[in-house]
Amino acid sequence: MDFDCAKKGRLVHHLRRALPLSAHARPALIAFLRERGVITRGATRLVILDIFDAGDAGGVLCRFAIAEDSEASSFIAPLTQVAIERRHPARLRAGRRRQPPPPGAA
Repeated sequence: MDFDCAKKGRLVHHLRRALPLSAHARPALIAFLRERGVITRGATRLVILDIFDAGDAGGVLCRFAIAEDSEASSFIAPLTQVAIERRHPARLRAGRRRQPPPPGAA
């Protein structure tokens, strides 16, 4: 198993533990959703429901729904097309540990 595959696996695992995540669509995804009539205007808040690795062909993908739409269908997009909100729930902050400095670092 190469390093990138292991790194992606850890990323997917850690993000899945934090689901559902609140996010915003990046400009390319907003344009795509507007073209299809899913959203109209303004910044759209998304709720990420699942995250998975589609392999080399697809990369890391996420399944999301539009937060403001109560009857929303879910959509799939590359994780790079969404911006996860920086505010983390307290349960995530509590689980973080400060990394010790590498040996020899001053």
